[in-house]
Amino acid sequence: MRLLHTSDWHLGRSLLGISLLEDQQAFGDQLIELTHDFRPDLVIILGDLFERSNPSEEALHLLDHILQRLLLDCKVRVLMAPGQHDGVSRLNFGSWLYERRQLQLVTNIEQALSPIMLEDADGPAHINVIPYLRVHEVDQHFRSEKVPTPGHAGDVVLEHLTRFRRLRRRAVRGVVAGYLWVEGGQPCGEERPFEGELDSTVNPKSFEGINYAALGYLHQHQKLGKEGNLCYSGSPFAFHFESTPQPRGVVKMEMDSQGYCQSELVPLHPKRHFYRFGDSLERLLLGPQQALDPQDIVVLELSQDSDLLSADLIQRLRSLYPNLWRIERPEVQQQLKTLQQLDPVRNFQQFYQTVQGESLDDEARLLLADLFSEVEP
Repeated sequence: MRLLHTSDWHLGRSLLGISLLEDQQAFGDQLIELTHDFRPDLVIILGDLFERSNPSEEALHLLDHILQRLLLDCKVRVLMAPGQHDGVSRLNFGSWLYERRQLQLVTNIEQALSPIMLEDADGPAHINVIPYLRVHEVDQHFRSEKVPTPGHAGDVVLEHLTRFRRLRRRAVRGVVAGYLWVEGGQPCGEERPFEGELDSTVNPKSFEGINYAALGYLHQHQKLGKEGNLCYSGSPFAFHFESTPQPRGVVKMEMDSQGYCQSELVPLHPKRHFYRFGDSLERLLLGPQQALDPQDIVVLELSQDSDLLSADLIQRLRSLYPNLWRIERPEVQQQLKTLQQLDPVRNFQQFYQTVQGESLDDEARLLLADLFSEVEP
């Protein structure tokens, strides 16, 4: 069996006000090309598919375009499951029609517990797709057990799947495609915490008897488990500015008749990189230490000992760094953040006391409080 595995597209996302739709379109084109070349039996796409539950028209159109090309041009079977960002009701629209074109969308626990059969030259394989698990839904389904956390919910579902496999008389290769946080997996800080935040991880031992797990939720590519068969594809996009771009792409996996798996990340070429360079103004004025593409977007972070910026210095920086998006001074941003957290009425009272040498009376304080309450977001 041969499959491609990708996750966490977050279609429609922006980065510091920059739309990533063009970057995501470029990724879609490369995914189609890779599918043509690799000719997999299956493409697995795990949430988060969209950045928000009510995606923009452009994001919906892009997903539709990619799926059409996979199904009609590549003629490949596609399995898809939503994450916590995705609106399930919107994704479910027309799902019965998609299945006729070999696109299967798994959105609830009943579907997750029903294996999908795939037959290839080496025999049958069972695939279970696990979408984002809401604790109350899992708790309601397994009425005999109390499911307190997302991690426990994942363990309960996987234990049910593996117990079913152990009861079978004939060994069948097994694959799990799940939107899960497995213990040992390292977040990169971009991921939204699961509900409750605590005990969100699934025990790797819960995958016992499963030949391969294609995982989504964590944005960095990584392999877990003793045999490295629990695999996060990671997001194909960088959702933060970084000094050194990390490899991102799509995972391809091949499984033989005995269930032995080999997987690797196929790096894709982003339309542009998003760089963050931090140093003193003096050092930054020497130019970048690496070649930059004219399409790359750059943020410069000035150290605290840097001089104040003049218009001439800013112009020099713009000539050295193509597409310089903004210049940041972390200590100033921290001061502004601190001020935003303070009580504005109290700040004004202190200012008034300093300037006038007397305190505001009660009537003025009440009026001031009313004014600030009207302008709060």
